[in-house]
Amino acid sequence: ETDDDSARGAVLAYLAEQVGVLQNREVAVLADEPDAVHRSRVATRRLRSVLRTYTGVFGTGTTKQLRAELRWHAEELGAPRDAEVLREKLLAALDELPDGGRELVAARIETALVAAHADAHRNLVESMGTDRYERLQLDLEQLLAAPRLDRMADEPARVVLRPMFDQAVARVRELDAHASARPGDLTRWHEVRKAAKRARYGAELLVPVLGEGAEIRRARWEAVTEALGAMQDAVVAQRTIGDLAWHAVADGLPRLPFDDLRHAQDRVLRESLDRGRAALAVALEN
Repeated sequence: ETDDDSARGAVLAYLAEQVGVLQNREVAVLADEPDAVHRSRVATRRLRSVLRTYTGVFGTGTTKQLRAELRWHAEELGAPRDAEVLREKLLAALDELPDGGRELVAARIETALVAAHADAHRNLVESMGTDRYERLQLDLEQLLAAPRLDRMADEPARVVLRPMFDQAVARVRELDAHASARPGDLTRWHEVRKAAKRARYGAELLVPVLGEGAEIRRARWEAVTEALGAMQDAVVAQRTIGDLAWHAVADGLPRLPFDDLRHAQDRVLRESLDRGRAALAVALEN
């Protein structure tokens, strides 16, 4: 069994690729260059997900603190990215609304979310100048250079990793049953979405190990996360629209255009949830 065929080889190769993304885009993130924050955020999520799904490859308890720090960095990266995406989505949604009040709503969206993005990016830059961030980078380097591994890490990847992936899928199945018992509770579907992301990235790691079968699973889980992600975006959009509407009415402006926009987001939410549940049924078939 070569190192490339071992669980160690498969997991560390995937982790190294994601750490490389963070390192290569660090300057671009600080400069707020297009797509840099998004790519770094995804890499951070992939790292955290894989460390959780395949934690058995590592010594007991050795990745818990690192996962917590990756979560912190992902949240710092997420704030400017979320403001950027929300602005784009809401401005695009205005095209489907009646002309009356469209410019008024667009101006409010632009002002609020451009400012939110600027504030969030400033906070991100500050966080990346801290000792905490520097320790995170050193810990990631240490993870690759001298990982603390369990004995099973030297076993064949296809033998060791598949049961760990199956556990991640079992967790999604459990959360799906919980959410389906109360389908109107969007918080439960949000938990399903997060667990499905772990399954998606877990399957992604397995593609070089298991081939086409893992790629099919990865694509199915991607469909789940994209649909439930759109649902969650609509939830956040509705909350933001409500805040904008409150301030607009307080300033003596009409509420109706904001209500129209919120109703449109409600349709997006329901359609995305239906699409996500259908994709989830397919992903859980095997």
